[in-house]
Amino acid sequence: MPAVARAAAAMDVLLANGGDPISLSDLARRIGVPKSSMANICSQLVAERLLLRVDGMYRLGPKLAALGAVYLASVDVVREFQSICSERDPGLAATAKLASLGEHGEIVYLARHDVARPSGLSLDIRVQQPAHCTASGKAILASLPDEAVARWVKAFSPLERRTARSITDGEALWAAIADARKRGFAVDDEECIDGVVCVGTAISTKDDTGEVLGLSLAVLKQHAVENRLNALAGEARRLALALVDRLGRGYSVLGPADGS
Repeated sequence: MPAVARAAAAMDVLLANGGDPISLSDLARRIGVPKSSMANICSQLVAERLLLRVDGMYRLGPKLAALGAVYLASVDVVREFQSICSERDPGLAATAKLASLGEHGEIVYLARHDVARPSGLSLDIRVQQPAHCTASGKAILASLPDEAVARWVKAFSPLERRTARSITDGEALWAAIADARKRGFAVDDEECIDGVVCVGTAISTKDDTGEVLGLSLAVLKQHAVENRLNALAGEARRLALALVDRLGRGYSVLGPADGS
């Protein structure tokens, strides 16, 4: 294993350990390298302030905080969303949308992306929609703790109706949320716009910021047969996982019952 790979592996071990100090012996054992080699690598990492040596133990160093801050400042969620969408298979002619939950129960669309082959849709992302009527909104709600969902439902009831198929009562919304948690995605079956079906998932942080994003794919109703919905759900999850990989901020994607 090259020295750089060993150094990266050492920092991965410390990261997985919650940043708590680890002895040289434990680092060498977990990575599977000789203790003498690990000592040389750790000494160099300490010299570069990537690790700190405290009481004979090693922990992550202060330079990582500076590197992380510079990286996070360079990450633009919308730009990364557009980038991953431009790389996706154009075989699924759907409009991709990125959204967040607004303060007044609405979904705020941050960006949209149309594949090379037109989907036939004309969606204006400047128009905000009630969260419970959208796939992104239901997926975002599904990613929140029950207490937060209960507060949301109480704050924004009675639920607004946008079409004849819109959810308008809390019990039905809770059922839709339970279904989204089980399947890992939510569906808007003409609940927001007549003739339009959306499939969406959510991306949430694992820290205390509570930031959640919704990623959805929209198609015309006539294209939304069952196997098509499954394909769209799979594509939405692939895009969400790709975005998580780009963001690198401890995000996770809404998953099925196993939490993956």
